[in-house]
Amino acid sequence: MRQRFVVLIVAALCASAFRAAGAQTPGPTPTPIVLPTLPPNQPLNPYVKMGIDLITNAIHQQSANSKNSASGPVTYFRRFEMQVQTGPNAYRDVRLHQGTVINPRGASIVPGRRVNVQGLGQSDGSLAADNITVLQ
Repeated sequence: MRQRFVVLIVAALCASAFRAAGAQTPGPTPTPIVLPTLPPNQPLNPYVKMGIDLITNAIHQQSANSKNSASGPVTYFRRFEMQVQTGPNAYRDVRLHQGTVINPRGASIVPGRRVNVQGLGQSDGSLAADNITVLQ
């Protein structure tokens, strides 16, 4: 008796779930974004190809350099920790160490002053600073 009751309840729940699933209308399919491309079967002018290669290499070089550098105003500085604003609402933590070179010699790092930082990008997104240039 108890087993039949459980089976009937499970069957009723499954039937109602299948009816509810079948009644739903699928959402609209998103329209694809068409990106500009070069014609695939047309040979490129050598000068156009050279220009495309130069732009591509410059973009790759910039992305590689941004991992190991930061530039902007200092928002926080305390002994061996610093934060640099690299863009609107974008900040990068910078870790200083014994031997970090600060140019010009004797310049003080204070919040609001613009700096260029060169170093080694860390896995947590911070930058281990080797060289800091304080801009006037």
